Amino acid sequence: MKHKLLVLLILLLGLNLSAEELAPVEPAVASTGVVVPAAPVADGLAFAAPEAEAASLKDGYALLNELLTLFENIPIVKVKKTPENEAKISPGLVELDKRLSQLGVDSKAALEAGLIDKIFFYRYRRLLMHYKLIIMPVVRSELFKELFQRAFDDFTWNVTYEHWSWEDKDGIAKMAAATEEEFVQMMIYLDTRQKREELKKKIGKRMLPPPPARKKSEEKKPE
Repeated sequence: MKHKLLVLLILLLGLNLSAEELAPVEPAVASTGVVVPAAPVADGLAFAAPEAEAASLKDGYALLNELLTLFENIPIVKVKKTPENEAKISPGLVELDKRLSQLGVDSKAALEAGLIDKIFFYRYRRLLMHYKLIIMPVVRSELFKELFQRAFDDFTWNVTYEHWSWEDKDGIAKMAAATEEEFVQMMIYLDTRQKREELKKKIGKRMLPPPPARKKSEEKKPE
């Protein structure tokens, strides 16, 4: 699975942003293996999130599976570069963004329906945000470089306790490992739901010291 994730992340970082589609631009950091191409943008925005469809109820397993199959049937359209289409966003990126937005709607509906709990919901939401940042092209001026740096570093550190930087030669591998680990942990979280509830009952009264004994003088006197 790690190899598959690594390949997918590499594809994400350059998905459909070929020279035939977009104008040649400078990569965010030319000295690293992690290259996030910059896409031509309008009004300073990478691309606008498309409107999501109506929510469909999915449990935690279905939500994770939808995210694991995110890259299936992505449209790859080769468009010859012309002044008219230079500023157009890759159809693949638009489709990925639409799918992620829909999963955000579906996960919220699952939470409201009681199919997932808050812990799973917010971890899943963080994973969606992580993917959103991966597919979002960095603007040519690199104004968002530090924002992306903090977000990717926070994610990898919180999951695998590895710091991430644009300058890391193994940056893609670190990100792939952290993403894989998060998927595994969230799947285990679903698998162990009943076991965790049983353990909570066993350790709930033992993890904190007992309350201090009441003095006789503090005991309630009979009326």
